[in-house]
Amino acid sequence: MASPLPESPIRVLEMNEAWDDGCFINLIVYQKGSNLYHAVSKIRYLSPSEVKVEDLNNNIPIPVSAYSPQISSTFTHAPDPPPQNYYVKKPRLISYDRIYEGPRPNYIAESVLREAAVCELLKQHPHPNVATYLGCQVSDGRITGLCFEKYQRTVMQEVNPNGFMKRKVRSDCQRSKDYSSMLAGIKSGIEHLHTLGLVHNDINPSNIMLDGEMAVIIDFDSCRRIGESLEDVGRTYEWYDEHVKTALPQNDLDALEEIRLWLGINPRKQFQFVE
Repeated sequence: MASPLPESPIRVLEMNEAWDDGCFINLIVYQKGSNLYHAVSKIRYLSPSEVKVEDLNNNIPIPVSAYSPQISSTFTHAPDPPPQNYYVKKPRLISYDRIYEGPRPNYIAESVLREAAVCELLKQHPHPNVATYLGCQVSDGRITGLCFEKYQRTVMQEVNPNGFMKRKVRSDCQRSKDYSSMLAGIKSGIEHLHTLGLVHNDINPSNIMLDGEMAVIIDFDSCRRIGESLEDVGRTYEWYDEHVKTALPQNDLDALEEIRLWLGINPRKQFQFVE
């Protein structure tokens, strides 16, 4: 393992608290100069600005090829300069320590390329309940991010701003609010994906944005062609059937039903997925 690096200014990009063999650790992704690193600290921070380079151990360099794939000649370049109301989805690197010595050290870059290909298809077949993709953010011929129209808030932020567990939200949910239009929009977006031969595989309240009151599906890194394997596909705990290993349209429809139950519709029916 690498030894601590000498002190110099850093910019923390990602930070995640975890437990390792019963001991607290803080996983850190940071930038030093033009280079990115994954590191571990044993200190709990209130904000990223408190992180000091001398706190960091197990510093692992992250090569550009691990997270920033070469752009295909058929992919769309995002507008430059970008429009005012846009969002750039950057690759998440917090898991790099678990994959860099494995058989697929460039798995993150592969995921970016796969999601970009899905988004290119969606750009050719737009739908009001599916996020509007603007193109790839590119530097030196490599994809650094995927650009989308920016939306106001997620369904999770709207319904569950305090981050309560599913059962608590269900018991407290406002029965007086009519979610039928929102749910119909989610279903319409899901069905559009299915007509394109795609399954989202991670429909949950954090992956549904609200544009005013209109539901918009986002986050396509778990999206697969109908019938493809879901091995190594990230999905959200409590919002999918762990026994299902294949991309099937029913995956999305079951997740939509789980959202309906979470919103307090049909309160006597049990949740489908593990809590």
